[in-house]
Amino acid sequence: MIVTITLNPSIDKSVVVDAVVPDAKLRCSSVVEEAGGGGINVARALRRLGSDCLAICTAGGFNGQMLQNRLRSQDIAFRAISVEAETRENLTVFDRGANKQYRFVLPYGDSTAISLDHIREILNGMGKAPDFVVASGSLPASMPSSTYAEIARMASELGARFILDTYGPAMVEALQHPIFLIKPNLAELGKLVSQEELEGDQVEKAIREVADRYRCESVVVSLGPAGAYIFANAELKHIAAPVVKPRSTVGAGDSMVGGIVHGLSTGKSIEEATRLGVACGSAATLTPGSDLFETDVALRLYEGLRG
Repeated sequence: MIVTITLNPSIDKSVVVDAVVPDAKLRCSSVVEEAGGGGINVARALRRLGSDCLAICTAGGFNGQMLQNRLRSQDIAFRAISVEAETRENLTVFDRGANKQYRFVLPYGDSTAISLDHIREILNGMGKAPDFVVASGSLPASMPSSTYAEIARMASELGARFILDTYGPAMVEALQHPIFLIKPNLAELGKLVSQEELEGDQVEKAIREVADRYRCESVVVSLGPAGAYIFANAELKHIAAPVVKPRSTVGAGDSMVGGIVHGLSTGKSIEEATRLGVACGSAATLTPGSDLFETDVALRLYEGLRG
């Protein structure tokens, strides 16, 4: 069993317009609304690939109810922790004429920090301890930066492999505890080694430095259209990405994590699982708005990468 944790979920809305023009009335396509946030997107990706998972998330207000309804409609098992603040919203606008995408993160209310005892109770109450615990996304402002470190400790107590996809102090503090895998992007990797920009050989050097400095078994660095680097078993390898024409990058990183976890849970090596993750992330860029990858497309791209 795989558990995903999303402490800052969202309702992701997306529309298409002919052109983004100042002061004009922009006629939008029908609004597409999806349950979003890092861990929820990972859960959506896992379900598309056929993996069973439990999505733990917070939910508040009308948007929180919508979030839960969307999860039910996609047959995703979940446990929602009630919070005071309305679940946040994101808006993606695709400019058809310019073939450009605009992403708006709308302001949202804050609420009292949830007790991590809620998460501990859910994890301990499962009939069988999970094999993987995946925590992904930002933290609400009310939650301390030590939150993911505490969740890493919970996963360790259960004997589960902990996978983390976040950034900033929350990542650094979590890395003081044993973690099976982290998935920073290039900018997030740079911050872990106190460098604003990484180029050429600096990327490989930074990955090795993170692996040596922190308590993580594997490091996967997403490089967008350039694929990914993976450091595992004392070896650093590059996984190429398929050549695609992207329409939207929303959810691509989460799709990548979902592909990696699915691959690992089905017995693939870390290298093959990462190759599947790259294929899923690339496939996600082919779909509009906040939609994730189409399963057959992701698997076809994966087979191409294996060839």
